[in-house]
Amino acid sequence: MKRSKSVELFLALGLAATMGACGTPSANTSTDQHESGAADTATTTHSAADQGGEGGEGGEGGEGGEGGEGGAAATGNPDVNYMTTLGLMKGHLMVAQELMEQGKYEEAEPHIGHPVEELYGGIEGDLTARNVPEFKSTLTELHDLAQSSPDSPETKAAFDESMQAVDAAIAALPESQRQSPEFVMDVINQMLKTAGEEYEAAIADGKFVELVEYQDSRGFVLYAEELYKGIEGTMSQQKADQHKTITDSFTQLKTAWPAVNPPATPVKTPSEVLGLISQVELNS
Repeated sequence: MKRSKSVELFLALGLAATMGACGTPSANTSTDQHESGAADTATTTHSAADQGGEGGEGGEGGEGGEGGEGGAAATGNPDVNYMTTLGLMKGHLMVAQELMEQGKYEEAEPHIGHPVEELYGGIEGDLTARNVPEFKSTLTELHDLAQSSPDSPETKAAFDESMQAVDAAIAALPESQRQSPEFVMDVINQMLKTAGEEYEAAIADGKFVELVEYQDSRGFVLYAEELYKGIEGTMSQQKADQHKTITDSFTQLKTAWPAVNPPATPVKTPSEVLGLISQVELNS
């Protein structure tokens, strides 16, 4: 499977930013404790990239999402990069779940594979530093089952376990940080940038030509909105005007993905999608 440029670049830039900042797992701790973890992550990330494992967006899209998107530029905050990677995993699994519920197991399989094949390596060192139990084996088991017996009860149980493992990794971040509008908006903006690049890569000559890229971008936007709902109360109180613009932008953005499978012709052009994403970022 080919690794898409957007996630690959996100992981590479995230690693470089983390190493450059010498950041720790927590944004509020000193800057020189996490070097060994970053080095471990570097080895793992380069290994994953060399294998070319994955498909589409950041590695996604089994097919190729390449499209030459530029890739979401990672921040200098290792916690944001860590959370963004887990958010991309969630987006993939959310789309996979939609497809499995519709009996579209072959379409779901790439999205089940991407978290372990393209994303896990980018945070493996961080998981150790944050005392998070490894869950690569859980994701791998799910992927194996999705290929061999996708409609079995065992696959459903493995899917639920994988979702819980990702949630547990997210919970390793302090609750105060996960409820911080500034932190959450940084993660949302990274996810939306990746979604925009995936959407753009899905379209050529006014038609959808990359199914996985379309589905990737849908999952990323849906999870980004889910993250926003966790802070919308604070945002509506502290930044009422910005909150309205962000929620309006999400409402318009979601019309670009009317279903898990694309419409005959795009509802919105890539430029329109990217413009709405910019509105969210400008009002963060």
